[in-house]
Amino acid sequence: MALFFFLLVHCFIVFVRSQLHSETHHEGSTSTASVLCSAECNQQLQNRLETIEAAVRTIVSAVSSQTDDLFAPIKEIFQLDPSVRSILSLNFTTSAIASTKNSTFKINSVPLAQGNQPEKNIAVDNLKGAVKCSLAHLVDINSIDFSSSFNNKSTDVAVAASLLTNESLEITWPIFSTECLKFSSGVWIRVYQQAPEVDYKLQPETSLYVPQKCLKKKSKASYSIILSPPSSSKGKKISCAYYLTRHLIQCRAYVIEVIPNFQSLRGKTLRTDIIVPPKSKKNDEADFRSLISVAAHSNSLMLNWEDNSGCAPQLTSFTLKIFQDGIVDEVEGPNMTVTIPRSCLRRSTNEDNLFSLVLPAKPANQLTCPIEWKPLDRCRKYRIDMNSQYSSTWNGPSSSWEIFTGQGFSNYTSDITWRCPKKHFVCQYHRRNYDCLSSDHHYVCNGGNECPHQKDEEYCDQSVCNKDGFRCGRQCVPKELVCDGKYDCLDGSDEDGCNINVKCEQLTNPTGHFSSEIFSKPAAEIHSERISDAVRKTIVLISVQPNHQIWLAFDKFTTVINRDFLKVYDGPYSTSLLLLSHSGTTKPPSVRSSSKELFVEFPSHYDMDYQVEGSYTSVNSTDESFKPGCGGYLNGEGTISTPNYLSDNDIADCYWLIGTRQSDDVILLRRNQSDIKYPMAAFLSSRAYPEMIVYDGWSTDGLVLYDTKSTETQQKTVVYSFSNKMMIHFKPPKIKENHISFWEVFKISTPQCKNYLEGTSGTIKSPNYPMPYPHLTDCRWTISVKPGSKVRLLFAFFETQQGADFISVYDGPTVNEKLLMTESGSVPTPFVVNSSTNQVLVRFTSDGDTSLSGFLAVYSSL
Repeated sequence: MALFFFLLVHCFIVFVRSQLHSETHHEGSTSTASVLCSAECNQQLQNRLETIEAAVRTIVSAVSSQTDDLFAPIKEIFQLDPSVRSILSLNFTTSAIASTKNSTFKINSVPLAQGNQPEKNIAVDNLKGAVKCSLAHLVDINSIDFSSSFNNKSTDVAVAASLLTNESLEITWPIFSTECLKFSSGVWIRVYQQAPEVDYKLQPETSLYVPQKCLKKKSKASYSIILSPPSSSKGKKISCAYYLTRHLIQCRAYVIEVIPNFQSLRGKTLRTDIIVPPKSKKNDEADFRSLISVAAHSNSLMLNWEDNSGCAPQLTSFTLKIFQDGIVDEVEGPNMTVTIPRSCLRRSTNEDNLFSLVLPAKPANQLTCPIEWKPLDRCRKYRIDMNSQYSSTWNGPSSSWEIFTGQGFSNYTSDITWRCPKKHFVCQYHRRNYDCLSSDHHYVCNGGNECPHQKDEEYCDQSVCNKDGFRCGRQCVPKELVCDGKYDCLDGSDEDGCNINVKCEQLTNPTGHFSSEIFSKPAAEIHSERISDAVRKTIVLISVQPNHQIWLAFDKFTTVINRDFLKVYDGPYSTSLLLLSHSGTTKPPSVRSSSKELFVEFPSHYDMDYQVEGSYTSVNSTDESFKPGCGGYLNGEGTISTPNYLSDNDIADCYWLIGTRQSDDVILLRRNQSDIKYPMAAFLSSRAYPEMIVYDGWSTDGLVLYDTKSTETQQKTVVYSFSNKMMIHFKPPKIKENHISFWEVFKISTPQCKNYLEGTSGTIKSPNYPMPYPHLTDCRWTISVKPGSKVRLLFAFFETQQGADFISVYDGPTVNEKLLMTESGSVPTPFVVNSSTNQVLVRFTSDGDTSLSGFLAVYSSL
């Protein structure tokens, strides 16, 4: 038995040393392991060494304290090892170990004679169990049955800490297995303020040893304890009541450590951290996010935010990370990182948590606000991540904001520059008139003053070019003047390719409109090389609500063909997928984005004959990809067509959305007259033409205005909406032919033709009666008589354009009521229409020029 016990101890020591050796080689090479290992790694290695050393000391002390001659050979072997002799020199005794404060593990001092064999086995088993439980996180110990929640020894076991309403701290941690509970002697708990890594070993504010009997079982697999704040009472303390050394300070971060103990052997340290919220907020209501708003231009950045963490007085600085095009590159990182000290911040006089900051191109005071940052590019989208720091103890969570750098057209007048070819300038020298001279002309930087305002003698210091300056002919312009929106070089080359003649705009409403900006025509004649410079560019970024897509249509479009292009990108950047590139005098087709953003570039001219106007609207996102020719969006007026089903067999259902910006407007849909070759009934019944359904509004739940399968509507050649929105749904025909039909769309805007009449009798008539009524008219009369009565309409005259201009009567005040009559053409009069309620709605619509007089009717109460 002695030999077995000796082999057990000896193998354990050899195993531990081999584990340390392998771990050292695993972390890195022998010569570089300590260099490559981080501070956290070194701390873990130190913890392992201390744990293993404690285990060896306990084993050696336990064996050496035995008086039985059975252990004499083992003691002699211990004396051969210098490190073991050092342990023996500490004169650990059995009684000392038994009285250790942190241990409940007893080793009897009774000689282990042959009759005491069970006690000896119990002592050995207890020692083995304590060692295995303390090292369970370092080596594989199959005999320990880990809980299913923590069955991976490499997983960091979670410890949770939360503040209670009475400022007490509740700590909960898991146990490895029920088997280890019988070897547990309690835990050490450490609470200390979080600090930078260099100050990691600060003195803990609270360091408590809690015996196992004082731990509260939280569940089958966890324990907990509540640490109360410092008590002011001087009464007798409760045996299992534990207190924090002092109150935890609000807006500070603390580290909570729980260290299990197994018969004086330390187990794996479980660690978490907690932020103490302000006293005015409950723990579950604490909010540490910074709400920011940003206004950005190419040469400045303005931020306004509310620090609603409740810890604004502790704010020391914050960091901005700026990502170009809003793209976060995990490898390369942000384009720019700027740390802003509190001294640079402006704070509201009335609110301590309201801050603002302006980052100009050149900081005004480098002493109090030492910020270096690079101005942002024009007309570009950026993402800004903002992270606040408080009292050098903890950082708030990051807040993000997306910005678009707006920039209007430059105010610098470049008319004279446009008169000359590139790399030339206009200068009056001697008595000659203005002329175009090369920027390398000998009059530049020659000491004379041949040009007005001595422009030819500016920026002549050649040393500027040697300091990363910009050379333009004989001039040297400082680099900060390049692309600043002003021509500093005589030849204007310092602004070439800088997009100084670019206007940027961001639209964020669900629907909107934009147009090119007409600027003044240059006074001087434009040189052929400068024509492209005389065309300015407008950039519009359209950003709508999340989970929506954008339909974009063009109301007007005229540009120089093959020179000035409209470009539409499917996303928020000029690097996004190109959806459309178009120039000339024909309107481009409408396009739909795949996300909530579109990036649009188009030219702006000084010539009013060239214009670009566009409209957009947002719709709910769909997974169906956009196919040109299959539906689209139209603002007010234009032409729509059926899809070409023969050219694309994959086209199924196609939708057209038509709308107007004014809510009082309505929409007229009229078949193109050149497309009608057969009687309407025969035309619509042809299997070679798609089924067509027209809805009022942009939903299939709206009122059906027209349906090729309906006998009530199939005779119509015109369709009028009731609201300012109309949706057209095309379904594939049974027989696909290469034929496309066209429909014309008109906007009807007659808000003055809305009438509300009350009384027992009156007269209504078409506009201009008895003269011909106007075209594109939508007139409505809402007639109300006293409750309990009915309305009687007597039509005395009725003559409108057949199949195009209609008079409709509804049994109520809206178009959603029962339709009592709808007629067009010449109808014999007089005839009567009676309502079943005390209100009726009479509607008169016309689609085009006519020489007819319309109608005359008299109403009365029944």
